[in-house]
Amino acid sequence: MSPAGRRPPAPVRRPATPRPQGAPQPGAQPGTGRQREVRLPETGPAAAPAGAPTGPVARSGVRAEPEARPEPEARPPADREPSRPPVRGGRAGRSPGGAPAVERDPAARRRFLWRAVGVAALVVAVLGLAAWALLFSSLTALRDVEVTGADRTGVPAVQQAAADQLGLPLLRVDTGAVTARVERLPWVASVQVHRDPAHRLRVAVVEKTPVAAVPAPGGAPGVVLLDGGGRTITTADAAPQGVPLVQVDPSRPDAVRAASAVALALPASLREQVSAVTASGPDDVRLALRDGQEVVWGSPGDDALKARVAALLLPRDGVRRVDVSAPLAPATSP
Repeated sequence: MSPAGRRPPAPVRRPATPRPQGAPQPGAQPGTGRQREVRLPETGPAAAPAGAPTGPVARSGVRAEPEARPEPEARPPADREPSRPPVRGGRAGRSPGGAPAVERDPAARRRFLWRAVGVAALVVAVLGLAAWALLFSSLTALRDVEVTGADRTGVPAVQQAAADQLGLPLLRVDTGAVTARVERLPWVASVQVHRDPAHRLRVAVVEKTPVAAVPAPGGAPGVVLLDGGGRTITTADAAPQGVPLVQVDPSRPDAVRAASAVALALPASLREQVSAVTASGPDDVRLALRDGQEVVWGSPGDDALKARVAALLLPRDGVRRVDVSAPLAPATSP
């Protein structure tokens, strides 16, 4: 017991021995993490100095700190949550990929549809107006037929073949029908028909070239004009200038065929000098020239060689008759 008049000494707290992290502290309440005060037995009477604190003091003058508690996991503040896309006209859906998709405003969708319908209707109206102007209106109607190359055929005959197309829009003009009708004209060898944007149809004609004139069959007056292929072009009163006339007895068909074959095979330079082709038989074809000379041709065949030999011999002085029936052994006579 302490002597009378003295205060009992203050309990001295010893510092706790360091322990490994996580090990329980001695005297600590389990599950609290706080250290319980440990009172040491008195070591002897000692008077507390005047003005000294009256609470428990550690022996070394340092108070043991309680073990730090683990701080709870930080959580983001509520006001920083990620914002969601605004919802317009209903609940926000999600696209197949998971991203939020905002539904289109029904009013905006209707306006878009009406605009699309209006544009489509305008396009259809423009196309319909263009088709009407090109196919049915008189804005592109055919008004004229221009003809070239119809010297012997005649321009009026060609225009008459296309007369039924006048007044039609150019795209509806039947150029095939016009071509077929023009090709049936006697002198026409070929024809080309083109539409002209200036309300015009251009018709270019290539005519046949007559190379021989034979007497009309059956003793009829006039002659029949033949082209280079022996086809009949038309009939005429007389052989045109530069076209040789085949004068053969019609009762000798073989002689007619031989004379016609020679007349068709003559080169243009010699044909222009020939006034008539005669034949008494298939092997006795003769050419009568316009200047009075004569060429004995013989039978048809080797026509190009015979024509070259005749062209070399005819210009000679005093030559009136040239025999090229054997072109490799020609003969001349005054």
